[in-house]
Amino acid sequence: MRSRCIIFDLDGTLLDTSPGILESVEYAAGKMGYPQLSQDQLLSFIGPPLQDSFMRCYGCDRGKADELTAAYREHYRAGALLVATPYAGIFDLCDLLRSEGKRIMVATSKPQQFAVQILDHFGFVFDAVHGVDFAGKLGKVDMICSCVLDTGYDPMYCVMVGDTEYDAKGAQEAGVPFIGVSYGFGDPAEMSRYPNIGIADCPMDVLRILNEG
Repeated sequence: MRSRCIIFDLDGTLLDTSPGILESVEYAAGKMGYPQLSQDQLLSFIGPPLQDSFMRCYGCDRGKADELTAAYREHYRAGALLVATPYAGIFDLCDLLRSEGKRIMVATSKPQQFAVQILDHFGFVFDAVHGVDFAGKLGKVDMICSCVLDTGYDPMYCVMVGDTEYDAKGAQEAGVPFIGVSYGFGDPAEMSRYPNIGIADCPMDVLRILNEG
């Protein structure tokens, strides 16, 4: 495949960030007087925008979701954002992509400030990192398009790599080929409902799919 830039999601693709995310959701619920969620409901927070997840799980309006999100971020920025683990093989994948002359970037539903702090902490180096605004007005497609604009390439020369249907849908809307990863938190069956060039069972599978395309 003639890909020149690989765009990665962060949560569930580069790092297992679930411990810090779940801890922060529980903190927000407790602080705001909401009941604690089941494990499956908690896991559903990994990937989508926070406000959407709070509205879905609690049936609250956008105003209450914003308050829950503010409480979440209070706990998250205090240290929970660094409670994460890079996936085995992800650094090797990034190194190999660079050695092939490809640019590597990040498009995440995390706020920009948090994304940069996490990636710097774990020693990741990317050509660009695009995260959402704190108001939640931007979506995954906006982050992907920002990466594409940074490259100056046609979208078809870029590839989005992510673990949820939000990543797959965002890639489709941006006109960017998509590779799903099954080692994250998304459902491969849901991702497969969108156009894709393959599903990777481990980080190095991404390189194989790119080379076979």
